[in-house]
Amino acid sequence: MKVKKSLALFLVSCLVLCAFFCLGVAAEDGADAAKEGISTFALVSLIVGGVVLLAVIVLCIVKREKLAESLRAYKRELKNVTWFSWKNVWRCTVFVIVSVVVVAAAIGLLDYVFFQGQYLLVDLLGG
Repeated sequence: MKVKKSLALFLVSCLVLCAFFCLGVAAEDGADAAKEGISTFALVSLIVGGVVLLAVIVLCIVKREKLAESLRAYKRELKNVTWFSWKNVWRCTVFVIVSVVVVAAAIGLLDYVFFQGQYLLVDLLGG
C-alpha cells in the first residue's frame, strides 16, 4: 500500500506540474507576448507549478527513507512480472499495425464514397 501512495503522490504532482506549465505556455500569444511580456495567467501558472515542484522536492527529501523503500518494493515487483516472449510481442505488434492500417483505409474509403455521394446529390438537386 505504501508503494501505491508514494507512486500516486509522485504521479499526481507531476501531472499537476505539467498541467500548470502547459497552461502557462498556452496562455501566451506569440506576437502579443513579445510586446507585453509574460501574461498574468502564465505567471500565476508558473508560480503555482514552481510551488508544487518545490513541495514535491521537500516531500521527497523529508520522506526519503519511505521513498527508497517504495522504489525497492517497486523493483522487486517488476522482477515478479511475467513478460511475453519477443516472438509473441512482435506478432501482436504486427497485428495491431495491420489492423490500424486496414481500419484507416476503410474509414478513408467511406469518407471518399460519402464525399462523392454528396457531390452527386448537390449536382442532381441543381446546387
